[in-house]
Amino acid sequence: MAESQVPYDYAGNEASLIENLSKERFAPYLKSAGFNTQYAFSLYLYNARLSKSFLYPLHILEVTLRNRMSEVFSVYFDEKWFDHSSFRSGLSDESMDALDRGIRRAKKPNKEDIISTLTFDFWSNLFRPEYDRFVWQKNMKNLLPNVSMTRKEFEKTVKGINDFRNRIAHYEPIHKMNLSQMHIDILHTLQWLSTETSLWVKHHSTVNECLRMKPSPKGNGSVLISDRCDKDFTVVTLDENISKINNSKFTICVDSKGDIKAVLKKEHLANYIMSQSEDDEIIIDLKSHDVSTLIEKMLVSNVNICDAGDPYICIGKYFKSRVSFLVVLDKGEITGVVEKAHRRY
Repeated sequence: MAESQVPYDYAGNEASLIENLSKERFAPYLKSAGFNTQYAFSLYLYNARLSKSFLYPLHILEVTLRNRMSEVFSVYFDEKWFDHSSFRSGLSDESMDALDRGIRRAKKPNKEDIISTLTFDFWSNLFRPEYDRFVWQKNMKNLLPNVSMTRKEFEKTVKGINDFRNRIAHYEPIHKMNLSQMHIDILHTLQWLSTETSLWVKHHSTVNECLRMKPSPKGNGSVLISDRCDKDFTVVTLDENISKINNSKFTICVDSKGDIKAVLKKEHLANYIMSQSEDDEIIIDLKSHDVSTLIEKMLVSNVNICDAGDPYICIGKYFKSRVSFLVVLDKGEITGVVEKAHRRY
């Protein structure tokens, strides 16, 4: 679900949209938005985008887990474990019913088709306590080759992920949840199953990018650059000595007129100091070197500026050529920094 570049005109359409969504479904968003209807719609869209972004990691986890479980069952019981008496006799009535419904739904009576019809509920329920001695006391290491974990520990993680997956499947609100941790839990679970698959999903997942697009209650509810910029910065002038570069995450360098010339990080200072030392025994006097010399020596020319009120979604246009940092201005005053290296546009 792509973000529209053009603001949506809600004039006169709110009541019809709410009626179609239902007042009951829209109510939680309206309450979260402080009864600002337009902001509530932005939260609703944000929730939908978050849900979409989680579909990929959830999809890969579910498929990987069920295939790994099937491999374990194939060795421990039989290649056709779903039809084997020893396997079926150990199932609860609930699990047996779910299995038989899956078998009936399968297009062909083979393992691959049957596995694909069984729900995540079926697979996650097989980690309940009654299945401990039945299968998992001897097979957790076969299931999870990259971690030492008990059935009980794994059940807690899988149940949480399954409950979350069901919330998304039923279009429920997730935007207030700790979604960063849920994303980590999914990646960790994949890592326990397969390192390569976990790295692949982490590389292609868009969850973190989507989380940064949380709407702002300001204006029309669109997220603004001012809502996402880093506030940990210090401003220094070019003629000040480099000892003024302190522990802030960013150091913004300005000339005598106040024009922004560069953004520095601690790495720039460290590299400069190393370049001035002939060997490890020499300690340079920071007060004898000014900021302009550091910038010139390290060839630092990496900055662009933007307005705090610009939509965050349009931020990519500022990162042209070798621009690494974006200084955010609010009515001419510096309000924060956006670093290109830590964001994808």
